[in-house]
Amino acid sequence: MTSFAPSSGQVLTKAGHAAPTVLELSIIMPCLNEAETLAICIEKAQRFLVDHAIKGEVIVADNGSTDGSQAIAAAAGARIADIPIRGYGAALIGGIAAAQSEFIAMGDADDSYDFGGLMPFLTRLRGGADLVMGNRFQGGIQPGAMPSLHRYLGNPVLSFLGRRFFGVAIGDFHCGLRAFRRDAIVGLDLKSSGMEFASEMVVKAAIAGLEIREVPTTLAPDGRSRAPHLRTWRDGWRHLRFLLIFAPKFLLLYPGVALLSAGLVGIFGLIGGDVNLGGVEFGIHTMIFAAMAAIMGAQLVGLSVIARRYGVVAGLWPDSGNMRWLRQWFTVERACLFGGAMLTLGLGGALTATLVWARTGFGDLNPTGLMRLTIPSVLMSCVGLQTIVTGFLMSLFDQPRSTR
Repeated sequence: MTSFAPSSGQVLTKAGHAAPTVLELSIIMPCLNEAETLAICIEKAQRFLVDHAIKGEVIVADNGSTDGSQAIAAAAGARIADIPIRGYGAALIGGIAAAQSEFIAMGDADDSYDFGGLMPFLTRLRGGADLVMGNRFQGGIQPGAMPSLHRYLGNPVLSFLGRRFFGVAIGDFHCGLRAFRRDAIVGLDLKSSGMEFASEMVVKAAIAGLEIREVPTTLAPDGRSRAPHLRTWRDGWRHLRFLLIFAPKFLLLYPGVALLSAGLVGIFGLIGGDVNLGGVEFGIHTMIFAAMAAIMGAQLVGLSVIARRYGVVAGLWPDSGNMRWLRQWFTVERACLFGGAMLTLGLGGALTATLVWARTGFGDLNPTGLMRLTIPSVLMSCVGLQTIVTGFLMSLFDQPRSTR
């Protein structure tokens, strides 16, 4: 068995007192019943440390294995971190907490990643990077190493959304082989216990402004005879859900602005009468759907503002100049004034429509003509009330919070 830096993190001084050993790299492997491949992964990681004269340790973050993985890890010379909470993310969070090094590398214990190829990762970290991602599409994916659905749809789509939402130039958002500066990642306060932990790390690193780099890496078919823990649709959805939750502009604001704009164009374009475009008649029924789009759009815009403010208060992302300006301008008083004016106009339109109907003795009337008044009235009433409520909710987030 190859040797590496003591897992205890201590050496003896000449006086016989224990002194801490400064470790540079901890290699963490999350493990749940990986008896078939764990020993070879540990041996490769240890050989890397020895071959490059790196003071480090190998940590197996065990998630409750029942196939003897812990005994295999101990026999191979790895340090075992028992993680009782199940999940890929939970295992890695526990492993990071147990690590004693300045830098950490993480990779699956299924022999699909090359632990002997960690030097480019470490070089970037030594050069000042906070997070170094592997890119399997650049380094090479061996036949049978990645399902076609993941290779040509899942990973490319989720990586594209990650780049678009968070402005980070990463080609492989979900590569399991990555390395990082321990204090930088611990400072992100990562919480996800499942597979979406991979997305959370990159997203929060990007939001925090950490320096993120990417290096090519390879992916080989894993050496297990059983099925992988990854579930395509379940875990793919969890990644997508996480990306959307942390991107309220793309989830709420932009769709809301598009719906609101289209709805207002439809309302004001048809308020004077039907419109014929290219032989297609747009009338009162189109106006109803335009009002629906405008109301939904206004709701999404309001929710995006609330979500963005909540994220700042909860510490999910830093405050921004635009949000500070919006808080100063969009006060409860202004919300009540603008919202109250729209609500008054809306109710006034509804009252006017009722009076028109009353003049007919509440009998037959021209529904098309009257709806050109009632539809905008409904729109202004709904949006006006929502504006007032949004102003109060925004003010609620600014109230002093208890320190208990």
